[in-house]
Amino acid sequence: MRYARLGYRVLPLHPGEKRPHGGLVPRGLKEASREEAVIRAWWGREPQAGVGLLAPEGVLVLDFDLPEAWEGLKEEHPELLEAPRQRTPKGGVHLFLRLPPGLEGALSASVRRLEGVDLRGMGRAYVVAAPTRLADGRGYAWEAPLRRPEELPPVPSGLLQKLLPPPPPPPQEVGLGASPRRLRRLLEAFADRVAAAPIGQRHLTLIAYARAAGGLLPHGLDPREAEELLVAAAMQAGLPEREAREAVRWGLQVGAQAPLPLEEPGGFWNTPGFGNRGVYQNFRPSLSQKPGFGTREVKSEGEKGKPILSFRPRLGGWS
Repeated sequence: MRYARLGYRVLPLHPGEKRPHGGLVPRGLKEASREEAVIRAWWGREPQAGVGLLAPEGVLVLDFDLPEAWEGLKEEHPELLEAPRQRTPKGGVHLFLRLPPGLEGALSASVRRLEGVDLRGMGRAYVVAAPTRLADGRGYAWEAPLRRPEELPPVPSGLLQKLLPPPPPPPQEVGLGASPRRLRRLLEAFADRVAAAPIGQRHLTLIAYARAAGGLLPHGLDPREAEELLVAAAMQAGLPEREAREAVRWGLQVGAQAPLPLEEPGGFWNTPGFGNRGVYQNFRPSLSQKPGFGTREVKSEGEKGKPILSFRPRLGGWS
């Protein structure tokens, strides 16, 4: 009940185990609740049930499998010591942090980006919580007490960037250089990808391309122009304006700290293995598909007849 009053949903676990109690919650995680009557009924039927804790969408739980993973990260980010944390039976740690506004849904609980660290919470993955004890008698214990979601410290910016996939590369079709015309075309290409993002990948895609657009700001791209175009594209994909704007502003701010290399071909963007990272590197536009955000036009120039891809935004009353 204390967890529920703090703003976290709970679910009963089989006594001595980590899995949801099938007799009480046959649909598992989907039945996690904060309702007092429901919680009392569960533990009235099974007083020895363990406690599963499901953090809301804006709360990230870092699940450290190994003690050394926690020791290394807290040395790098000492502010993590301010966050609520509990010790697991194997000596690991569950650390509770607040995501920046607009980044809800931007992280995947199924992808491990730091060795020895899994992502939990975010309304999608529960953790086992004290006073649960496993069959061998080992239990969970809080080292720093849990607080309400709005009272949690934010995820350090440097750590959050490590947990997110890298920003996507500029499309090769747009060419090289940092002229105002090319910066605009790059921004339109990024917005096109955001507008076409499918449900389930919209936040992730928006953050990726907002960071990429942020990398264009040091080259002279207008931040207001970047924000408005990306927010409009996100809204076309179905995201609410407020969430989209918060996510875009964060991405632009972070991306501006790492300018995209635009002058030389190859190098960072052609690093082996860089393209094997899901939605972000499926980047080369298909000229046979109708775009979701603007109209593409292909022209042939020069002796070699290289295709030059241009973009004409189609946004509301634009033409």
